[in-house]
Amino acid sequence: MIPGELFSPNMSASVREDSVLFKASASVLFDAVLHQTQDQIYFKDRKSRFIRVSDAVPAKFGLKSSEELVGKTDFDFFSEEHAREAFEDEQKVMKNNEKLINKTEKETWPDGRVTWVTSTKVPINLGSGKPAGLMGITRDITAQVEAQRALEESREQLRQKNETLEMDFQNAGRVQQILIPGPLPEHPAVEIAVMSLSMGDVGGDVVTFPLVSPHQLSFLLGDVSGHGVSAGIFTILVKHMADFIMPSKFAHPDKALISLDQHLKGLIPFGFVAALAGALDLSNDEHPTLTLANAALPPVLWFREAKSTVEVVTVPSANVVSLGICQSIETLKLDLDKGDCLLFMTDGVIESRNPQGDELGTEGLVETFGRNAKNPIEEIVQGVRDHLARYCGGDFPQDDTTVLALRLKPDA
Repeated sequence: MIPGELFSPNMSASVREDSVLFKASASVLFDAVLHQTQDQIYFKDRKSRFIRVSDAVPAKFGLKSSEELVGKTDFDFFSEEHAREAFEDEQKVMKNNEKLINKTEKETWPDGRVTWVTSTKVPINLGSGKPAGLMGITRDITAQVEAQRALEESREQLRQKNETLEMDFQNAGRVQQILIPGPLPEHPAVEIAVMSLSMGDVGGDVVTFPLVSPHQLSFLLGDVSGHGVSAGIFTILVKHMADFIMPSKFAHPDKALISLDQHLKGLIPFGFVAALAGALDLSNDEHPTLTLANAALPPVLWFREAKSTVEVVTVPSANVVSLGICQSIETLKLDLDKGDCLLFMTDGVIESRNPQGDELGTEGLVETFGRNAKNPIEEIVQGVRDHLARYCGGDFPQDDTTVLALRLKPDA
């Protein structure tokens, strides 16, 4: 039949004349179904004994022909558990003359195997109005059930891994908050304040003070590339090296960064550390000096008490550390006066963006820093934090963000 004849008024007559299936007897069609379907079709008498089955049924039971099933019941093939449940369902179908549609069943076998099927069972009435038996159609869904179970197990494993990962993040964050920066030094001549904010549970910024004495104060401000637990672990590694392996190096910031570069070589795969090291020499009360060595951190803001002005100090920058390529680093020495205040920061500060996408930059902090530079040291970093939050329109922090403020006490 071609598409144009689909609704021909002579369609019924044409089908009767041309269709082989239409001419086939009901018994032939029935036999074709039993022999060719992949579903398990079966007929049972009132005692749930097999009377006739499709070819898929003996194959399921490992039998050669359907005749071997005649007179058998599920108890001959399945475990008591499944056979009893199926028998009770079938007796209920026939007793109540009701249908059981697409019930999912777990089939348990004597050898311990488990398979899954959906079963439809309906009573068969042969004119008496009383069920003479039933017809069942069972379809194997073991593969689908196992696939679904594997998916659920995978989801549960993923949930557990995510839960563990979240806990690891939180624990790493707690440890990092204790260690970085840790207790700030209390120095007779210097006020110190730190603001360190992580974009996530764990941050990649580090600040530490390897050398602290009445006449000397050194510090390291660092930014480990990347985010997450790995970056957080490496910040602790950097702090450990600075504080316990080579603190004496920090009397000379350039040597400290070169040494740190060599110590970290190969330990931070696919990453690096931007860092700034400073050594404050307080041996001369009237003329303290600050020596700085830089490896890719932003400029420094210097509030000069005598002039009440803020200078942007660009410290010569070497390569980042941890790659093992730092051979020499140029230092910058600042002659300070009492009351001077310095603000050091990681990239997360100057790279903060407003809702229009504009970066703050170092110059964007000059006015705020100058306005707060004579306030208590904690208020200085709090003022910077408030300014950043306003500039970012509430989307803050956008990256790991650390600010270190140092001020020479006016009366020390």
